[in-house]
Formats: sequence, structure tokens, C-alpha cells
Amino acid sequence: MRAAIEVAEANQTPFGAALAMGDEIFVTAANQTQELNDPTAHAEVMAIRNLGKMIGKTDLSGFTLYTTCEPCPMCMSAAIWAKIDTLFFGCDVPTVATYMDQIHIQTETINQHSFHSINIKGMILSSECKALLDAFG
Repeated sequence: MRAAIEVAEANQTPFGAALAMGDEIFVTAANQTQELNDPTAHAEVMAIRNLGKMIGKTDLSGFTLYTTCEPCPMCMSAAIWAKIDTLFFGCDVPTVATYMDQIHIQTETINQHSFHSINIKGMILSSECKALLDAFG
């Protein structure tokens, strides 16, 4: 989670993500929606894209996704399609929604209706992730 927080801070955004296997971090990414003029360039999607390119495949089984904020439906769906095993997130959707517009569908709801189940653990280092929202949200 610290790697996700660090990449968010470095890019002055509340949204950072990291993909790891065990203790090894393979990629980090921050939201780039404004820089790329791309509404799909969320941190989680960018990390998934970068890792897929790096390892040359779309199946990311065995990887864990760390993200500073609970993934939106688009990002959670990308994680499911990538077959990510575990998701750790900082702030939840209701918290993020107090700072900006959000689609109010939480990851667990999407997970329950999916062909691939991700192990989800939320509110990890949530005060540090909320500080990112305070600073950049």
C-alpha cells in the first residue's frame, strides 16, 4: 500500500495503485486522466495495462492490487478481467464521494456478480489515503 500512496503523492493525485506478487512490486501507477485526456486512465487501469505489457499476458493471476481508494466499477471490472487474486484498498467509495463525483457501486457488489472472485480487504492505511484526498481531492 505504501507504494500506491507514494506514487499518488509524487503525481499529486489521491489515486495511486501498485501491483505486486508476494513482496515484489512489479508496477506502480497514478491517475493520468487529465494528462492523457483519457477518462479511463485511472491508476488501477494504468497499472494493469503496464503490467500486462511488461509480462506479455492478460492473465494476472497471482498478483495483488493495492490502491489508495476503492476501485470504481470500471477499475474493479478490469481487475476481474485480469484475474487479479487480491485487492487491498485505502478509502472506500462513500469516503471518496465526499470529495468528488462517484459511481456508488462498491467492489464487493461487483465481485458478487462476477465470474472471478477477488479477495477484497478494505480500509488499509485509510487515514494516510484520506490525507491524499485532503491534499489533492
